[in-house]
Parts: sequence; structure tokens; C-alpha cells
Amino acid sequence: MEERVRKDFTNMNRLVVFILLVLGYSCAKNSDNANPEPIDNVPVSITVNLNLPSNFHLQNVGSFIFLTGGVKGVVLVHHTDDNFYAFDRACSYQPNSVSCSKLEVDTAFLQFRCGQTTSQGFQKCCESRFFFDGSVSQSPARFPLKQYNITKNGNTIFISN
Repeated sequence: MEERVRKDFTNMNRLVVFILLVLGYSCAKNSDNANPEPIDNVPVSITVNLNLPSNFHLQNVGSFIFLTGGVKGVVLVHHTDDNFYAFDRACSYQPNSVSCSKLEVDTAFLQFRCGQTTSQGFQKCCESRFFFDGSVSQSPARFPLKQYNITKNGNTIFISN
């Protein structure tokens, strides 16, 4: 009888440990998926006419343009997959930093990088890099760029959220 109670107690301990492990993993996984510093939601409604001379270059794959709007500006990209993407220029790593976290384009690699261009050249603020589709290519950023909706009607592109 005493041996059976000990066996039941051991099995109960194993069950409790298993449940705690599952709950701990679940909580850790959920916290990894939540951005602790999300980029603010601000209204975005931008129209880009590709027929304007200033926008002719956007017909070429790999081209981009910086636009006013969003949190720290908007970048419209004609990706190598021949689709257009629009992202906020706020870096997803510490986007609320005043002195940094603005995206620039590294034309040599067709990627976004975090920092700013000054008279001394590019001044990075972190090592974060992003592909032209907005996904992270290099940390410390763990979250993709904030993407806006694109609607294309002929040679007019509408960017909104």
C-alpha cells in the first residue's frame, strides 16, 4: 500500500512538472510574438502617380521613393518580385527612439538599414537590416517592418492603412 502511494505521488509530481513546462513554453512563445514597442497607428492615405516624371524610375524593379506620411515617413518599393510594397520608415527595433530608428536604403544590397544619412555619410544606430519585402535580414530587430496596403489602378498607386 505504501509503495503504491509513493508511485502515485511520483506520477503526480511528473504530471505537475510537465504541466509547468508546457505553460512556461506557451508563455515564452506568446511573449516572443508580441512586439514590446509597436509602431504607432497613424492614418495613411497617399497617392502616387507613376506617370509623373519624378516617379518614372518607379517602373524599374529595385527602385524606391521616400514619401511624407506615416510615423517616420513612408518608403514605396518596387520589389524584385515586380510587386510594390509600402513600409513605414520607423525601424521595428526601438521605433520610438527620437535620435534613430529611421530607415534608409542600402542600394548596394537592396535592403533597408537603420540610421540616417548625414554630411559625414551613413550613421547607423543599430545593426538591424530588412529585405525589400519588409522581413528582418539581420538582428537586433525581431519584427518585420510596418507595412501599409497597396492598391494599384493603372499607373496610380494608393497607399493606405
